[in-house]
Amino acid sequence: MVERNRASHPSCRLLVVPPPFWSTFRADLEVNEFFDARMTLLIWRAGQSLKHRPGVLAFLARRVLRAADFLWTRGYIGADMPFEVTAGPGLSLQHAGRGVVLHPDVRLGSDVRMYHQVTVGVRDAGGPPIVGDGVLIGAGAKILGQIRVGDRSMIGANAVVVTDVPPDTTAVGVPAVLRPRARPVPAVTVEPVTGTDPSREATP
Repeated sequence: MVERNRASHPSCRLLVVPPPFWSTFRADLEVNEFFDARMTLLIWRAGQSLKHRPGVLAFLARRVLRAADFLWTRGYIGADMPFEVTAGPGLSLQHAGRGVVLHPDVRLGSDVRMYHQVTVGVRDAGGPPIVGDGVLIGAGAKILGQIRVGDRSMIGANAVVVTDVPPDTTAVGVPAVLRPRARPVPAVTVEPVTGTDPSREATP
């Protein structure tokens, strides 16, 4: 009874990270096998989840996460990934997101795969980009301005994207040139041949 009352106390509930954190972080773990990437995402997702939580304990937790972000994400990894960024589950950070720079208002969809030295930010006085689901962003790519990158698109390494990218499109070059992605060719199943090979029949 004492443990139940203690767990129901408002100050104890503040220690519990909201459920979306666990489901989102679990999806991230499935596509990030190395410790560096998992640590970066743990700090980042916890910071996202607790940024609007009320209470003293949540405030102290945010201070700890800010210190971890400063020491680990910015100091060791060399990335700038603000907690204000909105990102769907299943984010894959290749090379732990080293050198990644994100504007605080950027929106990333689900299952985005991001390589190192990527920049997603504003251009001039416009707003930030919106990146769809299943997008692959190659190393050193820049996505700038109030544009939309469609689902399942591929941004090539070192590409500079300043215009909308339709779904299922590849963007390469500086400035990026858009090319439709080749659709995978369905596999052809060959049925086994039955019967006797005439060439192998015995000659009478």
